[in-house]
Amino acid sequence: MPGNIGIRTAINKSRIPDLTIITSEQTELLKNMTTAILDYAPILAVEIVSPGNRDDDYRFKRSEYAVREIPEYWIVDYEAQKISVLTLVNGFYEAEEFSDRDVIISGIFSDLQLTVDKILSV
Repeated sequence: MPGNIGIRTAINKSRIPDLTIITSEQTELLKNMTTAILDYAPILAVEIVSPGNRDDDYRFKRSEYAVREIPEYWIVDYEAQKISVLTLVNGFYEAEEFSDRDVIISGIFSDLQLTVDKILSV
């Protein structure tokens, strides 16, 4: 099983999120693929903001992942000490920002009990 999973975002373009969550059915499909580039949307993509390259995560990837119809996209921003959870609604992401001891609210992982400070302290 490959370590890094890419997501095709255009004909000749793909992105490799810092973390990709896929379904068990997608995992089975991936086992038979010759490349680790998905032509279908994972259920969650997570990006960790790189200093000096914020536009990639906040603007460009946001647009590309929305077109790819990824249901949820998280942006983990250590510098700003926040996590943005973007939920796809009618083709566009609606963002909710969490910081400090906020419990992260996810539409996909409704039982999640993680706080921002717990994630950012790792």
